[in-house]
Amino acid sequence: MPSCKWRIQVLFRSAGIKLYFLAALVFVLVVGCSNGPASVLTVTSTAEVISTAVIEPTEQAVDDLLASIERSMELIRGIDTPPPVEHKFVDKAGMRERLDEELSDPEVLGQIDHESTLFKLLGVIPQDANLNDIYDSMLGSQVLGLYDPEKEEFFVLGDDQSGAESIDIEAQLTYAHEYVHRLQDAKFDLEKMKKMATGDDMSLAISALIEGDATSAQSQYMFAHYDFSELSELLESAIADQAELTESPYFLQRSLEFSYINGAAFIAVILQLGQFTAVDAVFVDPPKSTEQVLHPEKYIDQEIPIEIDITDDAMGGDWTVQAENVMGEFFIRTWLESLGSENAIAAAAGWGGDAYAVFESELGDTALGLGIAWDTENDAREFIVELSNSFNTNIEYSSTSNRLDGVLEAWQGPGGYIVINRWSDDEGRFMTGISVATESELSHKLNFSLAVE
Repeated sequence: MPSCKWRIQVLFRSAGIKLYFLAALVFVLVVGCSNGPASVLTVTSTAEVISTAVIEPTEQAVDDLLASIERSMELIRGIDTPPPVEHKFVDKAGMRERLDEELSDPEVLGQIDHESTLFKLLGVIPQDANLNDIYDSMLGSQVLGLYDPEKEEFFVLGDDQSGAESIDIEAQLTYAHEYVHRLQDAKFDLEKMKKMATGDDMSLAISALIEGDATSAQSQYMFAHYDFSELSELLESAIADQAELTESPYFLQRSLEFSYINGAAFIAVILQLGQFTAVDAVFVDPPKSTEQVLHPEKYIDQEIPIEIDITDDAMGGDWTVQAENVMGEFFIRTWLESLGSENAIAAAAGWGGDAYAVFESELGDTALGLGIAWDTENDAREFIVELSNSFNTNIEYSSTSNRLDGVLEAWQGPGGYIVINRWSDDEGRFMTGISVATESELSHKLNFSLAVE
């Protein structure tokens, strides 16, 4: 069956963005508030210290600076020097060219087309939005570095033509972050790790592991090599840049942030178990879901997602499945938040597993079926009540049924006619079903199919 790889991380194998510096604060706050060893935030004593003094702008000085960063990151991360890899400093035009190359790839364009349909059915982007243009605008202003494990090359936004003096702190930290990806790739094979993902939710969880690890190592380097005034100035700049970002749909912005912010928080907890040796063990056995990233104790306890299946004929013979995958706890939480929910974290926290399918008719109409399994009956009820409340308080949705509160309800929304339902299946699982279609009859039919499978 076709797969809809909707995640932003799928488009960019490893895109370093300005959230690096805000994510570093998350890492420090999580570690600092824990009961773990204080040494977590220290750099290995043998790490080389980069001098921030003015260096004569010579080609050799650039090589020395970059080599020093590389040795420091190898020592911090505990990974031996890998074979050389091609790296380039590029200006904004050069970085834009790299991004445009990714966004124009036929496979990526197909993925964007699928996810655009999904997002519009859920109402998380405007119905007339061009998703490719949104991504181009979002990432064009944020990306500082890119690492491509397939080609074994990385790009950093900066200028090395005028010597080491021209490589500012932001570029140095970006280089440090991207070099960690090179270390990860050399030891764990990032392309192989990508293939371990059984669905989009696990793919995003693995991305959070990869970016969270690089952000954590970069954070240790940052606090060991730059003084308070330099970091304060850098943080102020990062916050100002975030405030000036082109307005983008909340759902997409949070999706871009997840791997850095939540990934850093996840790694901060893992570090308490045995510093980067413990992180290495997670690369061997990566998280199976965003639930495990959001709740590290569920990774430690190995709480595995429940597998759900939606049949290809759920909409009848005139419809075909265009995309199917797993949304995951983070997706569902963020969808609730985008609707205006103030209790989204609690409402999504009992997630046990899910599956969705996007259908297309012979006439080009689309529909969405989503089945979610919950840990307890109360979790299922809490979610459906919160989703109902979010629809009821959102001006874009209007109730279209007599309503059986907390069990079976319906609305008309931007993406179509929505039906939500709750039941317990033959296997004793506590389920909720959500369907979206152009007509009431079609949406009820699809939801009924979800409940009887």
